[in-house]
Amino acid sequence: MLDRMNLLFRFQAIAEAGSVRKASEVLNITQPALSRSLGQLEQAYGQPLLERHARGVRPTGFGLRLLSIISRLSRDWELAEHELASGNPGAEGRLRINAGPLWSAVVLPSVMGQLHRIHPNLTIELNQGAMESVASELLLEGRIDVTFGGLYVHERDNDQLATRAFTTVRDRIIARADHPIQSCAPDDYMAVLDYPWIVYTADPIYEAETLHAIVERTGSAPPVRVRSMSLLAVMRLLQDGDYLCILPDVSVLGLPGRLIRPIPLEMGRRTSPSGARYRRAIAQYEPLQRLLDLCADYFANVENPA
Repeated sequence: MLDRMNLLFRFQAIAEAGSVRKASEVLNITQPALSRSLGQLEQAYGQPLLERHARGVRPTGFGLRLLSIISRLSRDWELAEHELASGNPGAEGRLRINAGPLWSAVVLPSVMGQLHRIHPNLTIELNQGAMESVASELLLEGRIDVTFGGLYVHERDNDQLATRAFTTVRDRIIARADHPIQSCAPDDYMAVLDYPWIVYTADPIYEAETLHAIVERTGSAPPVRVRSMSLLAVMRLLQDGDYLCILPDVSVLGLPGRLIRPIPLEMGRRTSPSGARYRRAIAQYEPLQRLLDLCADYFANVENPA
């Protein structure tokens, strides 16, 4: 088995380098030895793994499938080594996270300090923004360990993936707590046209929803004065100005600084569960378990403050 794994990792190195020569330099082994390893694998599987092109080599269709499996095996191997070295406090491993804007800007920064107090030597890789379908592929290949964001039905049906919901996200119009619009009547929809608007552009749905919801209720487009992909920038603008913006209601919970909150008018329509997706194969990885529990505690505290 170890011999086969070694051959698989050599094939992965060739595919990533794009040529046998470059891979041999990376691995510090001779080109003939690397070619023999590739030949052994192709003989074992009964079909070619690479095809030549003008600038080197690339995986065949079967080669791509094999690379996906190798990536998953590599991560499983890494986690197994972590488990075997669990008596070593310096061997805490790493946790690779993909997160939507709400999670990467608000929730995860609020809990990572607590996670590092429990696992001080853990390395966290936090990336933002992979689409749900892409994130599922990355999870299945072992390239990420967990993704945080909306839990959509078609993404929850894969039996290799587990989900854990923490909250329900409702899109609402958000403004600072002492904004004049907070005292408007719950049916005074025309009031939203009296103030400047921010469109949060990291998710195209919010731009479409902002324009559609306001036009539907008032017959006029909102006076958009800022467009921003940064959730933190949007929050600061809302805290310090007279702006309005449609955002997920949970994005403002527990936010430090000047209070912002939903206004009395109901215009946002989207409601969806939000939480974590991860491979069942790594469900017992302790840093992941701890992180999920800390996220559950975060929402319990901000949604039901003492």
